[in-house]
Amino acid sequence: MKKHLLQVLLAMALLSQACQNTSQSEKTNLDSTLTAAGTSAVPPASEAALSSRLRDIGLTTESDWRGIRLGDAVATVKEKEKATLFETDAKHLGYTVEFSNLESIDMLYLLDTNQTVSGIEVDLYLNDAQSVDAYQTDLKRYFDARYKATATAGTWQGDRGQTITLKNVSKGKDYGLKVRIAGSTSA
Repeated sequence: MKKHLLQVLLAMALLSQACQNTSQSEKTNLDSTLTAAGTSAVPPASEAALSSRLRDIGLTTESDWRGIRLGDAVATVKEKEKATLFETDAKHLGYTVEFSNLESIDMLYLLDTNQTVSGIEVDLYLNDAQSVDAYQTDLKRYFDARYKATATAGTWQGDRGQTITLKNVSKGKDYGLKVRIAGSTSA
């Protein structure tokens, strides 16, 4: 009887150890997968949480959006923005980027009366809820690393007075995110 009880206890201990090793192995594999996908759990400050997904849409740590900063002249936008121009008037420049997976991004660079960028509105048109979650997580991590979070969820304050908002605008089978970067005096 004692021998049988000892065998059962030994088997339980071995099984418990195997489960712990598997869990640790799975965690290590998940961490490696996330890092390889460009979404590490702790982003390096020098990269301001620029995942490969965000680099693919053209974000940098040196600008407000895709090389453009609030206050840039129209000529600067036209020089730096490499996306397809789809509309232009005295109040804005509109650009679009379409990806091979049928997702796209539209950017409106809002202009003030001096023809400088007073705000940036970005619409991300995405395929599904998983894509929304992935972009939202990466953008939140990026904004958290670059700007000061405010009391309002999904809103950050920049060091030059800019306000950044990130909103999930998905409805039904239409999935998307909206980013708005506004100067302290723009509407």
